[in-house]
Amino acid sequence: MNRIVMSVFAVSVLGLSAMAQEKEKKITAKEVPAVVIENFKRAYPKAIIRGYASEMENGKQYYEIESQDRTTRRDVLYNPDGTVAEVEESIDPTMLPRSALQAIRQKYPRAVITLAEKTTVGDKVTYEVSAREGRKRFTMEFDSDGKVLTKNK
Repeated sequence: MNRIVMSVFAVSVLGLSAMAQEKEKKITAKEVPAVVIENFKRAYPKAIIRGYASEMENGKQYYEIESQDRTTRRDVLYNPDGTVAEVEESIDPTMLPRSALQAIRQKYPRAVITLAEKTTVGDKVTYEVSAREGRKRFTMEFDSDGKVLTKNK
């Protein structure tokens, strides 16, 4: 009985792993629609492209361009027609909404922010912060006004 349970568990884990791999797949520039690359280069002329990926989300195809623009890491998700679906970029923690910084300091007074990211989907902006306080690591997500959306430990 124990072997059956372990076998089912192993198959489930492998299946989930395969699904995760299907979700995002590294690809070459030749596999990305030309309009996607053109639009990226037009929007971010000084950025260095670090990689490309193809993603499937909810049955919809996207193309991702990973880049570095000086100190800013940026991932831009495009629709196949070259329109932007999502922009995720690293930001300096001082660029976070004041209320987000206050929420972090209130809950974790000695926290050190290790990463701050701004995500834009259409006109909706959210922020994600990774931080640590001593050995405790956590992430928090905020809306554009700095209101806490999620906390993960």
